[in-house]
Amino acid sequence: MHGGPPAQTGMVLGVCLLALAAAAGCGREPPSAPSHEPPPPAALVVTEIGFGRSEQPVTMFAADGKQADLHSDAGKGVSGAGDDFAFDNTAASAMGGHGGHARGPPLLHGKQDRFHSFTIQGWFRTTAGQPIGGGAVLVSHRAGNSGFELYARTNGTLALWFGDGATGREVVTPQVYTESGQWVLFAVSFRAARKADPEKRVEARPGCVTFYKGTARTAARTVHQAEASDWPPASGAGLGPLAIGARADGTRAFDGHLDNIRIHHTADGAPPTSPTAGVMGLEDLEKRRRSDLGKQVADPP
Repeated sequence: MHGGPPAQTGMVLGVCLLALAAAAGCGREPPSAPSHEPPPPAALVVTEIGFGRSEQPVTMFAADGKQADLHSDAGKGVSGAGDDFAFDNTAASAMGGHGGHARGPPLLHGKQDRFHSFTIQGWFRTTAGQPIGGGAVLVSHRAGNSGFELYARTNGTLALWFGDGATGREVVTPQVYTESGQWVLFAVSFRAARKADPEKRVEARPGCVTFYKGTARTAARTVHQAEASDWPPASGAGLGPLAIGARADGTRAFDGHLDNIRIHHTADGAPPTSPTAGVMGLEDLEKRRRSDLGKQVADPP
């Protein structure tokens, strides 16, 4: 993000009172009559992490574990503007090797203990001729079998791992993130499965994971989707800091540049009333893509 303070720079912990637009696919929410109990709020928390020199949303660490300035040169951010910086982890030993990372605060607060839905979104740029792969981590918020982690399982793929505290599961894409030497928009949304509750007139629905991709020249699109009837919410138990660009110990590092990381998730520990709370839709992702590139969001893609 830019070094100056536009509205969407830095880390913003905000509560959005309106749910985001529905995500593509994974089935529509079946209609259900209201229960007699007050519904939990469908509020969202949006964490935005930028890497401008004037921003202090995260602390950066080099491969030796010591704090270090890993800002890119000016103009190396995704927009290419002169005041736009990125996170520079090109000193990593290899893609998936040892390197630096940026560390932010845990996402859950107070009485929250589960992620019922969330979206991870951002941009990566590898060096020319080197696709993302090798187990390189983009975002990690994991402790044992709790939390979630987004990483490249093999060259050109991304995988979302999520754990309920006892068991870990993952969804892996085909080889669709194969570009190198250019900025690539990545995003993945997660929605836990829901059991039927006849007394509250709530119907069952499967869990859903959806991956998206775009570039500076191509619009955001869905590239992979998976469903399962037994995916529980991801546990928030024992989670330490959020890590970007590697795990918190510097292992499985991403070798390249990262920018404009955003995480949307439900702000309460109970299932939200809206099926799309925490899940960004394709239209919203495309608006973010164009805004990050410095384009007018009202323009057609």
